[in-house]
Amino acid sequence: MLKRWGAVCALALGLALPAASAKAQLLDAIQKRGKLIVAVDLGFPPWGSTNEKREPDGADVETAKLLAKDLGVELEVVAVTAPNRVPVLLTNKADITMSSFSITTERAKSIAFSNPYGVTSGVLVATKNVQMKSLADLSGKKIGIPRGTTQDGQLTAEAPKDAQLVRFDNDATSIAALLAGQVDAIATGGALGNKLAREYPDRGFENKFTISETYYAIGMRRGDPDLRLWLNTWIMLNLKNGKLGQIYEKWIGSPLPANLPVF
Repeated sequence: MLKRWGAVCALALGLALPAASAKAQLLDAIQKRGKLIVAVDLGFPPWGSTNEKREPDGADVETAKLLAKDLGVELEVVAVTAPNRVPVLLTNKADITMSSFSITTERAKSIAFSNPYGVTSGVLVATKNVQMKSLADLSGKKIGIPRGTTQDGQLTAEAPKDAQLVRFDNDATSIAALLAGQVDAIATGGALGNKLAREYPDRGFENKFTISETYYAIGMRRGDPDLRLWLNTWIMLNLKNGKLGQIYEKWIGSPLPANLPVF
């Protein structure tokens, strides 16, 4: 009986080990393929955008280039929007996402995160004549939000019931609505709010107040421990040597906060 039970256990272990090792092979597959496929939201400057040559650009694109270089492979950027960052991962259309991807418990139910490599604030942006100092001041106003963002989730839960939340596919269409006067304010990243103020000085745009501050990280499918370990090692080393800080300050315009948390 004991021998029989031992044989059953051995068979079960033999069946389980290939499945476990298969889940851990994405890092090897990327290196064998010679290409890292990264999902980036190219409609969210300064993290993701396109330059005058219509090429991917921005903080996350430059960070992805550094990552691919250190991994010894080419980089392929897959353009995504905020709502489909997770679906693109789960349908294997990208290996990872580097898209100002804020760490949340809701997202962590379906995907895995690396240690954070940056921090972003969520703000309300409007013209100077709009009185807005807190969430209570959103009462009766139209607020543009890119759907699927952390700001979308927060305002859905916390904004006054009579605030009209108007959802857009990305920040570009949200900003277009603000410029056209279709909404009273937009919820977006603090760096993008500052960029709006610089680009449209005659409009009087300003960041009204901060609604959130979140850490962002590399998103990946669950069950790839080798890849996650390599990414965390890479983040740690490039925080220490200052390269990630240089990219952050170049694009975001402020120093990268010290002592980012680790899992």
